[in-house]
Amino acid sequence: MIALAFEIHLREPLLATALEGDPNSSVSLPFIPGSLLRGALGACYLTQHPGPDLAADPTYRRLFLDGNVRYLHAYPLARLGQRTLPTPSSWKVGKGTTKPVYDLSVELADLEQPKSLDGDFCWLEDREFELYRVNKHVNVHTQRDRKMGRAIEGAGAVFQYEAIAPGEVFGAVILGADAGMLQPLLEQGSLLLGGSHSAGYGLVKIQNVRQVSDWSETPVTPTDVPAGGEIAVTLLSDVLLRDENGRYTGYLGAKTLGACLGVGLKPILERTHAQPVIVGGFNRKWGLPLPQIPAARAGSVYVFQVLDPIPADRLARLMTEGIGERRTEGFGRVAINWHSEYENPQLREVSKPPSSLATPSFSSTSAALAGRMAGRMLRRTLDRRLTERVNRLKITRSPENSQLSRLRVIARSALATQDVERIREYLHGLEETARKQFEGARIEGQSLLGWLDARLEDSPDQVWHGFGLASSDRPSVGSVQAAWSEALSREYTIRLIDGILAKAIKERKGR
Repeated sequence: MIALAFEIHLREPLLATALEGDPNSSVSLPFIPGSLLRGALGACYLTQHPGPDLAADPTYRRLFLDGNVRYLHAYPLARLGQRTLPTPSSWKVGKGTTKPVYDLSVELADLEQPKSLDGDFCWLEDREFELYRVNKHVNVHTQRDRKMGRAIEGAGAVFQYEAIAPGEVFGAVILGADAGMLQPLLEQGSLLLGGSHSAGYGLVKIQNVRQVSDWSETPVTPTDVPAGGEIAVTLLSDVLLRDENGRYTGYLGAKTLGACLGVGLKPILERTHAQPVIVGGFNRKWGLPLPQIPAARAGSVYVFQVLDPIPADRLARLMTEGIGERRTEGFGRVAINWHSEYENPQLREVSKPPSSLATPSFSSTSAALAGRMAGRMLRRTLDRRLTERVNRLKITRSPENSQLSRLRVIARSALATQDVERIREYLHGLEETARKQFEGARIEGQSLLGWLDARLEDSPDQVWHGFGLASSDRPSVGSVQAAWSEALSREYTIRLIDGILAKAIKERKGR
């Protein structure tokens, strides 16, 4: 496969907006979409070849419009410089563990509450793999009036950008026999990608541009598959598909893939791990957003039983050409039997290479402000996790509402000073009738009284573990990371107890 490969080094934060976040914020995708590369190189070509109608230029059409040249998504580079790929969704670990890692598309494993791996991208080689997650850069901006040049009443909204951090390095690939014609454009050295260029976003450096005649997206070479055999299809990018009725669908069906390969397929659903996603975009020529449509998410794994023999050349052609719509922009990439030949790959912890850019330092005043901002972001995360945990827990054989209300009054009065000792003294001084009610109630497989005592005795680390948070999950602003203290852990312990009691009271009233 003829390819033009190169590296993209971020000199400024990059904003490739995803369809998430609230109206006053923009969150970047964790990779550089092929559409951004295609648009930026098209703009460079226009600068060098100005004309009234580029669509009538045969060279421009071959490079950007006809689909003969495909601009793949740029994914992060791994430790040794390899272009990483989306982590397969079939790779799971057990609850509360990080290894061993099981590939459930190969063989089912008896895992309690299987959990996906904490990494958007990976590189797999010889039964070992490393995970990679890009760093994000959060900036807060204020809308300014165009004439006044500053925020004024009625035009001073505050909004937040969560962009890819400067210093990240991505591996990009352009496929096609004519891809080499783009090399002079790339060798100019720099491009502007994504949005908000005038606000200091999007400057990247292009390095190590090279043509590769036998490029392959995965190290696996397809082989003939006999009738009755199996194939595992892993999506290496989002895939835009239509069903037999012409409607967009978020799943790759056996009929759709079978039609591409010219064979009959039968899905093996218990070993298939697939998820949909909503895909959109923006057309700068039109000045309009693209329609938001469902698609099959990158990393999804589909396992099929083969009803007719499949020659290796058909599988190789599918991996080369892809499947679905908008393949020119990097969509539709698939791998065949990429990781299915490895059973239970073991996670290899690898230290991430240091950023080539130094982390900016803050003055004492700026550091204090950044600390307050990070603290508010941490509280927002904790509030969400608190709500999720209260909704998940349930008290059976609950005490009378009068007993719950008395304890709730004590908890709410102790909240102002985080005085967990006051709640503990109340529980230890319960009269026999009330104590029996709290001992008879059950929550998470133990008595309500025992559960409350355990929560009040929890160390700060145990409190955050109960909320499903690790130290690395703390948000940061620049180099300043949010701090959690013992007082904060006591506060959220009391709020958890208050929330559980309030929920139990409402449930009893409902009955």
